[in-house]
Amino acid sequence: MIPAVDCGRFLTLARADRELNYKLRGLSAKVRIGLGERPLDVSVVSGEITAVQAATGQAEISIHAPDRFWTAGLSGSIPQPGYESLTMGMSAGVEIKGDFTLVASYQSAWQRLYLVLREAVCGVAPRRPAQEPFRDTDTAVGRYKYVTANGTEARIYYEEAGTGAVPLMLQATAGADGRQYRHLLANPDMQKRFRMIAYDLPYHGKSLPPLGERWWERAYKPTRDSLMNWIVAIADALELEQPYFMGCSVGGQLALDLAAFHGERFGAFISLNGWYDKTPAFEGMDNDIFRSPAVAEDFPMALILGGTAPLAPETHAQEVYWVYRSNFPGIYAGDNDYFLHEHDLNLYGHRIDAHRKPVYAIAGEYDPTARDAIHGAPAVAAKVPGVVFVEAKGLGHFAPSDDPLAFGALILPILDEVLLVTKRH
Repeated sequence: MIPAVDCGRFLTLARADRELNYKLRGLSAKVRIGLGERPLDVSVVSGEITAVQAATGQAEISIHAPDRFWTAGLSGSIPQPGYESLTMGMSAGVEIKGDFTLVASYQSAWQRLYLVLREAVCGVAPRRPAQEPFRDTDTAVGRYKYVTANGTEARIYYEEAGTGAVPLMLQATAGADGRQYRHLLANPDMQKRFRMIAYDLPYHGKSLPPLGERWWERAYKPTRDSLMNWIVAIADALELEQPYFMGCSVGGQLALDLAAFHGERFGAFISLNGWYDKTPAFEGMDNDIFRSPAVAEDFPMALILGGTAPLAPETHAQEVYWVYRSNFPGIYAGDNDYFLHEHDLNLYGHRIDAHRKPVYAIAGEYDPTARDAIHGAPAVAAKVPGVVFVEAKGLGHFAPSDDPLAFGALILPILDEVLLVTKRH
């Protein structure tokens, strides 16, 4: 049964929520929340919420979802995985209907409105407090290196920290950059074990497009091979001997593909929230919408914010959003082309020798796609001999950046295990 909503409490919380009011700026519309047989209308006039009441008449925006989504999503202060945000609820049937220009422009407002609704019914979610414990060891050094791959040369930016003997390459999520690993680079326990290198692929972060490419004339559309070639070329240019490779999201896919096609070049592969093959949740997804100039640039980034973990410190979750917003439009979509369409271990998973080189597939509890038993990280371990699967309790899709302390506590024992295995080999 869908819990009842106290309209007065919802209105009071919504009017007091500074983030929601900031994100609604300039909007005048009636927003319908389709709570089964008791839908509600939220009236917004010039960015100000003026009323919350039982639905009547027509609404410019409607947030629809199956009853099971509202029942599970409004069931407790600690959200159930897959029901913590509108983004994660898309696989459960959440839809936002209305003029798409309006829907896309205010996507971050719809995300926040849902969280305020949850608070009105369930109370405040118990996020972990934000902490910056590694100030004294936040000593990463940034450098540039000219690197050649795919017949072109690029000026690659990377940050380096640590005095350990083993190099550890860190690959960010789709459309993002090495800033996502700033906490890991500053972690003194990691610094003792590894020489960490968080690099920005061409087109990302502080790495510009390859020299001589007329990037302004065409969309950025990398392939699996072109991305792998850049990573191998960076490892070669920095003269890294058997580096470990750890990547998240698109980096998790690359960890598995590198294990299949470049197993001899790396010492170990750690896939964070990677998949075995394409999951049904993304069938028919229009990835081109994320590079269309007719769609608000904030649209995909608001979806990203909705994909952060509900227990992660709020400031770190918002930092994920910031990093995404500060990258060039269309780069996220280009990385997604590979992520969604070119990675498929059904075709080449047999090439991975996880007995010779350690391969770990890690999936966050709050990343239902990565946890999918048929297509996600568990399937990698089930179908590729020797791969180790780990479920990251309480963590989500962007764990290295949105919940760095909890991620550090998870990943250190895993990396210590990998170090022991590689020493034996």
